[in-house]
Amino acid sequence: MATKIKKDDSPAKAKYRYQVKNWREYDRALVNRGNLTIWFDEASIAASWTPPRPVGRGKPGSYSDVAIQTCLALKTLFRLPYRATEGLLKSLMRLCALDLPVPDHTHMSRRAAALEVKIPRRPRVGATHVVVDSSGLKIFGEGEWKVRQHGVGKRRTWRKIHLAVDETAKDIIGIEVTTADWHDSEVFPDLLAQVDGDVGQVSADGAYDTEGTHAAIRQREAKATIPPRHDAVPWGNDHPRDALLAEIETKGRAGWKDESGYHRRSIAENMMYRLKQLGDRLFSREFDRQVAESHVRAAIINQFTYLGMPNSVRARQIAPAV
Repeated sequence: MATKIKKDDSPAKAKYRYQVKNWREYDRALVNRGNLTIWFDEASIAASWTPPRPVGRGKPGSYSDVAIQTCLALKTLFRLPYRATEGLLKSLMRLCALDLPVPDHTHMSRRAAALEVKIPRRPRVGATHVVVDSSGLKIFGEGEWKVRQHGVGKRRTWRKIHLAVDETAKDIIGIEVTTADWHDSEVFPDLLAQVDGDVGQVSADGAYDTEGTHAAIRQREAKATIPPRHDAVPWGNDHPRDALLAEIETKGRAGWKDESGYHRRSIAENMMYRLKQLGDRLFSREFDRQVAESHVRAAIINQFTYLGMPNSVRARQIAPAV
């Protein structure tokens, strides 16, 4: 049977080949992502598996938040259901000769709803360039192939993940989880509030071009790198956005993006892609557990980042296919 390929007549964009300069270190970091001792360190587990004894009355808890987050991290990392996670933890305790109890699958699920996930963050020096992006993770619904072939079904439900990423360190420094009906600009003030220290610049796409977003950025005394709409008008009162409009009028939109560092926003898009590599859907049904699941993924991605990232440089342009 003959195969037909539809010809694409659109002009090809220039593509470049990149070279990883620190391949040996990055290769070692990729290997360590599957190292169980990174995620299940015997010494720290033995010291922090049980919570401290409460001061007042009441029965002390059996498992600390560190224990529950460790369980959820292994569950997410290896894409296991709760029962299989319980079995994995029991085998690890046995192999490590640790005489510690393991929470059953019901206990893990209950504690996940109220867990305050600790997302690792490294200390920062100087002002941070924050890049922002959002995307959806599916809860219910058909796969993309079925949608392409037969259209969208009725039960497609999503949760929206909003990320703030350090442009230099390339780690997640802010995360919010909402339902799909929340606009990006509505969530932005709470997202920016999670960023510690000085903020020098905030880069986001045109969906964030609202007065509320600009007000939150001005409050942090930072520069806003947000492309205005094509029909945008000045806001007056010497607003910084008016100067941005004048700059775009002089240099053109493409020139402004190149000079302002707007294209560094792609780091947030890449971070969202990395987050979805842990799964493009959420497995929890209740919203509180979905929040915890998303935060655990962010903690894992930051740990991946701290293990080592590629140092890529542009090598040469790839000749377009004829």
